Amino acid sequence: MNNDCVSRAESIIGYVFSDKSLLLCALTYKSYVNEYGGESNERLEYLGDSVLNLIAAELLYRATPADEGVLTELRKGIVSRKPLAAAVKKMGLLECCRMGKGAKMGLADFGEKPISDLFEAALGAIYLDGGLKPAREFVARHLLSESEK
Repeated sequence: MNNDCVSRAESIIGYVFSDKSLLLCALTYKSYVNEYGGESNERLEYLGDSVLNLIAAELLYRATPADEGVLTELRKGIVSRKPLAAAVKKMGLLECCRMGKGAKMGLADFGEKPISDLFEAALGAIYLDGGLKPAREFVARHLLSESEK
């Protein structure tokens, strides 16, 4: 991935990384690693999943006096695969990813899981690079609708 791709991904995400290797890792699928080596985005996706749950829980806690059961259901609607995959597609972030040849050929058939994993990996990278504030901004900008904000 050259500097133009990194700059493009940063522009799409809306965050400039101090540590570009975090962004590069977030954009690297396991299929690429299997063919070329390196580190996949799976660990960042794991972290990003937890960060997303924290951000969503905090936003809902502050936004509504609902009880725990209602808050849990509302959070599920925010952090599920469908809205995450839709956000990645809307951003056009998938085009910046590094993936193996077979995965590139089957890109049209990519399911929601690997696409939603990309959102979480990007969020994990943003969190490690800049902390909770830019992570919250990323979620607000790319995942929450205007009414949810």
